[in-house]
Parts: sequence; structure tokens; C-alpha cells
Amino acid sequence: MPEAVNSYIENKDLIEVRNIQKRLLDAYEQDFSKHAPTNVVPRIRQLWNNIPTQLAKENKKFIYGLVKQGARAREYEIALSWLIDCGLVYQVNRVNNSKIPLSAYQDFSAFKLYILDVGLLCAMTRNRC
Repeated sequence: MPEAVNSYIENKDLIEVRNIQKRLLDAYEQDFSKHAPTNVVPRIRQLWNNIPTQLAKENKKFIYGLVKQGARAREYEIALSWLIDCGLVYQVNRVNNSKIPLSAYQDFSAFKLYILDVGLLCAMTRNRC
């Protein structure tokens, strides 16, 4: 987020930084409908907006049922792939053992989603971080 960093370096104003971050988040949401298939956009938004809530909970993995009551992974797989492919989120798989290489111990059925930038994550929560 070079604009936010430059703004802080020049002005030392965290309120302005937060405003820049909010504008970036709004632009990302507008881009969903510009670039994603129309039928997938609502699910992309649901996933995107649910990430801070999921991270705030003590869940050991991402739970689709918290995105929407009764939701299943297959309903959101295209939306999730779209967000990952665009570089807006990172899917981090749980590991069953903390040995090297970690990739050998990945549990692909359990993961968490993280926003590309912690400052944007804080801006999404509307809290001061």
C-alpha cells in the first residue's frame, strides 16, 4: 500500500492513512463486479467481508457456515479461487506436524484466509490497530 505509506511518511496522519485504506477497499469491492463473473460476485463479497470475522474467532479453520447459514465449500470454491488468483487473499493450510518441510504436513481440508495486507484488514474491521 505505497500510497498509505507515503502519506504517513509525509504527514504522520493516521486518519488520512485509514481513509486511503478505506478507498482501496472500496475500489477492490468495485473491481469484483467489473472483473469477476456476475453470478460469482455475491459469493466473492460474502467471503471477502467475512474474513475479519473468521480471524477474530478461535476457529482452527475457515468455516463456510459462518459466511452463510448452511453454506458448503463447493458453493464458494470459484469465489475463493478468484480472490486467491487475484492476490487479494492468502489461503494458509493447517499443518499436522511442525517438521520440515511444512508442505509435507499440510492438511488441505483445513485452512484460514488472510487479507493481503494487515493494514487493510484493520481498516475492514473499522477498529484502530
